[in-house]
Amino acid sequence: MRRIPLPLEDAVGRKIDELLKRDVIEVKSGPTSWVSPLVVVGKANGEPRLCLDLRRVNEAVLREHHPMPVVEDYIARLGRGNIWSKLDVKEAFLQIELAEDSRDLTTFITSRGLFRFKRLPFGLVTAPEAFQKAMDEILAGCDGAYCYLDDIIIEGKDVNEHDNRLEKVA
Repeated sequence: MRRIPLPLEDAVGRKIDELLKRDVIEVKSGPTSWVSPLVVVGKANGEPRLCLDLRRVNEAVLREHHPMPVVEDYIARLGRGNIWSKLDVKEAFLQIELAEDSRDLTTFITSRGLFRFKRLPFGLVTAPEAFQKAMDEILAGCDGAYCYLDDIIIEGKDVNEHDNRLEKVA
């Protein structure tokens, strides 16, 4: 277990309570093969971001290898429209639920005990690919909508086409 700096302990405790209340994490009881240390990273707004040091887990995880887009692909596709919107998926990876049999891989230790993620945490080597795959599946058939991880760009030739596409995505 890594020690949390004293000035951050209360904020980290509140964040754990919030994640429990939102059903993002759960208390882990019983034995587990994997326990990762908690890493606290400060966000621009001063709130703590709880991350896990999943280096050991990442060495053992089997990857699905979904193709990740490159920026050049999007630059080549964009430009056909005159109106664009950019949507940002809030807490993107946390939108993906973890399978019950994968949750123990995300077990982490704190001074309050063990917890594990019920949703895809940042730091898991497969997280970007899993999220991109889910977004690609969700946006399949949505013309003029392009997703790069947590950013979705929607374009249209005119306001009507743009707004129809935006409504389809939303």
